[in-house]
Amino acid sequence: MSVDSYAICPCGNGKKIKFCKCKDSVSQMEKVLRMVEGGQVVPALDRLKSILEEHPDAAWALAIRGRLLLGLQEFDSLAENAERFIRLQPSNPLALTQRAAVSVAKGEMQTATDSLLEALNESGQSVDAFVMDVALLVAMGLAQSGSVLSARQFAFLPLGASGFESDEASGFMESLDQSQAINLLLKHIPELIDCPDGVEWQERYDEAMSLLSSNKILLAQDKFESLRRTAPGQAAVLSGLFCCAIWRGDIDRQSDIARQLSEVEDLDLLERQRYGAIAALLKERDVLAVQAANIRVEFKDVEQAEMALAASNRCKQMEAAQLSRLRIDEESVPPRSAFFIADREIPADDADVSGADLPATVSIACVYGRQTDQEPHVIAYDVAADRIDDIKTVLSDALPEGQLEVGEQLPTPLMSNLDPRPVRLRDPQSLAELTTLNREFTVAAMPQRALAVQINLFGGRSLSDVVDDESMALQRAIYVRILEGYERLQTIEGGLDRIREVAKVDALPPLKVTAEQAGRLCPADYFRVDTSELDTMGIYYLAAATRQIGARLESYRFATELVEKVAPTASTDDEKQMALQGYLMAISSAPEPAIGISTANQAVAFAKLHQLNYSPVLMMQMELCLMTADQEGFRSTIMEIEQNYGNDPAVMARVQQILVQLGVIRPDGSMRGAPGGAPAGPVAPGNDFVPAPAPQQAANPASEGLWTPDSPGGGDSSEGGGGKLWVPGMD
Repeated sequence: MSVDSYAICPCGNGKKIKFCKCKDSVSQMEKVLRMVEGGQVVPALDRLKSILEEHPDAAWALAIRGRLLLGLQEFDSLAENAERFIRLQPSNPLALTQRAAVSVAKGEMQTATDSLLEALNESGQSVDAFVMDVALLVAMGLAQSGSVLSARQFAFLPLGASGFESDEASGFMESLDQSQAINLLLKHIPELIDCPDGVEWQERYDEAMSLLSSNKILLAQDKFESLRRTAPGQAAVLSGLFCCAIWRGDIDRQSDIARQLSEVEDLDLLERQRYGAIAALLKERDVLAVQAANIRVEFKDVEQAEMALAASNRCKQMEAAQLSRLRIDEESVPPRSAFFIADREIPADDADVSGADLPATVSIACVYGRQTDQEPHVIAYDVAADRIDDIKTVLSDALPEGQLEVGEQLPTPLMSNLDPRPVRLRDPQSLAELTTLNREFTVAAMPQRALAVQINLFGGRSLSDVVDDESMALQRAIYVRILEGYERLQTIEGGLDRIREVAKVDALPPLKVTAEQAGRLCPADYFRVDTSELDTMGIYYLAAATRQIGARLESYRFATELVEKVAPTASTDDEKQMALQGYLMAISSAPEPAIGISTANQAVAFAKLHQLNYSPVLMMQMELCLMTADQEGFRSTIMEIEQNYGNDPAVMARVQQILVQLGVIRPDGSMRGAPGGAPAGPVAPGNDFVPAPAPQQAANPASEGLWTPDSPGGGDSSEGGGGKLWVPGMD
């Protein structure tokens, strides 16, 4: 291999080969690269080992070896390689990046972020693709550890890098954006607060900002800390420190500084409230989580205990299909039976009760026999602290001879406590009836629970307990802003208004924006945007942006408005395509499948009128028909696809992929002759703190599950019901 001695050395230190210690061994690189390109990774590693034995200072070999070891996930070997690399060249960005990757594998996220930031600093203007790959790895590790803002910050690195494309990075960012469990306030990194004009510390502030913009985060943090001592309580300085804490993945520091920003009286009141909300969300386990405990009752006669629980007017036995999907954890034996415990007396099965009057499930009680060496017992899982005494009474009344024990109280996610499930008296006869019941129940139950739940934000009290406590005025507003950041609550008609009224917190006024601002709003502001002064492009940006962050309610609102403005008078190709895109966004974000199907029919008519490709509309319509068991609609949609796109391999392949995902056909294209249970998430009681489950809504209808007539829980299960999967044409 002929090596240009004036080329940059591949070791990553930025020097030319002529002046690098690698110059004596770099001629052997071509053979190694040919091995790698040919898939001979292990021989390539052996060859690199030999080169390093002969040339201990061959940093280029350490650089390539690190990439290969990371690809093989050989983290022990990678750790040894990284340390050797750093000893050889302490400031080499590739060596520092390897150490960052090792730290992610060990769960040492602070070390990982600091190492990668140092690597970025040493890279200057030319950043190696390997650094971007590991930046995504760091982002994933941060998300797993709960540092959502930091995960976004590091994911932006590969997404914004010139000449670097990563489908994996795009997919990761989409997963963060679409997650219904992540509050909208954490789907946006607050902008830096400007420094006031004419302050004497302006020059020092500008120096800190220059370091921050150059990714010299540790140096910038030191500058901002020095400024904070000089100018305490200044929002601009705290904002810079907040940004540094995000880059470093330090959740505790992020939360602390956000809390301090919420106390800066010079800031706008809404800004203060939102910083307070961010501080609480970042420390959800300590501030917002609801304390809950398991209640265990031990007894002698398991059959008698089951009969007693079944006879209780507060318990409803779980059906066999539901029980078969119940999962406590991977290692425990399954219960022999389980019961839903309601928050009040359960009406008779034949009672005519509206969804608003249905009792709520407050715990699942699992009965265990002698499957293990333990005595027969029942465990009521995840009983919120404010309900422990009530559930103890229910269990004691049913099992008076049992020995009752309350376990340790542990934190459980706020949203899982605010989103109760009804105890249904009977199975609805249609998806429409199920949807109505669930909507009525949620409208009544969710705001009520939001007022009653006890959290540390209020010192272990509930919102209802502190409504007259003026010292808690800011905390009440913070709680309301947090709730406004969950779309689940935004979809409940009048729910947030009821909470705001009790909390004595004003609703935010409508927000008028320009087309330029429409695509870069804080996600929590989309719900109050007034579009009266926006052109169609601005509304399109809003529909696309809200769809991207998983705000289906607003995406449907904006997409519908876009269609209403563009479709009737569309004349140019751009207007026709914009209208069709509006229809597609409206279908995918429709609040109910029936509305989605109706919108799809309108979209097909529009596309036919203007001779547009409407295969994406038909595929969405096919999924919606399957979800609602619309047999005739499914058949007519399939016929339409075959008639108009039967010769298009890409369309037919996508149709098959959708049907396989939905369990209608096997991967080989054959029908499933004996369909099994509809795919559904297992019920998993337990005290482990996990992200709150997303509401049963998704950007893609395929992810919402199928309606199963003999098990109404298939579309929006409130009790985890099971049953056979029913598909049109399989009568």
